Amino acid sequence: MEISESARSPSPLPPAPTPLAPGPRALALLTLYSNAISHLLKTCSLPNFSACFPTPSERVPAAMKMLHEQFIAKLGEQLEGCFEALCEERGVVGRLNELDSLVGDARGRRDAGGAVEGVAAHTLPPQHLFLSHLAPQLRHYSAEIKTRQGEVQAENADVLARVQGQRREIAALMAGLERKVQDLDESVRALRPEEIEGLREEVRGVDV
Repeated sequence: MEISESARSPSPLPPAPTPLAPGPRALALLTLYSNAISHLLKTCSLPNFSACFPTPSERVPAAMKMLHEQFIAKLGEQLEGCFEALCEERGVVGRLNELDSLVGDARGRRDAGGAVEGVAAHTLPPQHLFLSHLAPQLRHYSAEIKTRQGEVQAENADVLARVQGQRREIAALMAGLERKVQDLDESVRALRPEEIEGLREEVRGVDV
């Protein structure tokens, strides 16, 4: 059984992707991270490192110095490697380069006078953007508040009308009571002394 030439020779591997050259924003990010790592490694100085191992530092200081150098180098490599892997996984450089391109195109259109009429959203102040985002909800809440305010005003008017009616009823009852008292006073004044004494005797009889 013959094996074809294509079966014997393996297919060529695809070429490795060419790493993207970092643009201004990507370069600024990489520089910032590199400076942060350098500052972190400087804080782990030989005296600080030796303080964690007092006995070996006193007995074999040369070995401790070599260990410190190896530790710093290894830690720096790991930090750099992890950051590079994360940037490659997320496509950070490519996305930042795209952002640079978009910003450059926008500036070019602005300088050429071909910008779209109106104000670009990214040029507005944060407060304006925040309020424009909340405007629909604010209008909804404002309408609800106005509706509730009208209902409360109607309820208050109804309560006020009932209170005023009760006040008029109380005033009428008080006026009637005052008239009754006046009638009683006039009746008492109209009685003769002997009639008053007779009423007293009747009251005493009722009490007994």
